[in-house]
Amino acid sequence: LDDYPDDEEKIFVMRGRGNDELAPSEELLSDYKELEEKHGNRWEAWNRCCYESRFKEEMRREESQKRIREIAERVAGGEKIRLICYEKNRPCHRFILKQLVGEEVTRILVAPFEKEGEGGG
Repeated sequence: LDDYPDDEEKIFVMRGRGNDELAPSEELLSDYKELEEKHGNRWEAWNRCCYESRFKEEMRREESQKRIREIAERVAGGEKIRLICYEKNRPCHRFILKQLVGEEVTRILVAPFEKEGEGGG
């Protein structure tokens, strides 16, 4: 953490660190860890438990959507935010979160232009 720039906010996105709405469910984590232990390979476990699709479905919950939107609004406003998890590399849910936040930032930034185009003008 000390190596990251001071001008960015760090948001911990693992269970028990105050942002559980951005963390995978205990069920998903358990399924993943069980498969990782069985197969000895993180990617194998990730794929076998359908981690990405399940996590994205979990992030459709109202409280998760609210937090993703909040982070996206801040990023769209120019703030620097780093999502922090235990895993340093892929596979990790924070990369999915980064994608979801990015998609929301795009919606926020494009929405004003879409409204201008309404009415044929």
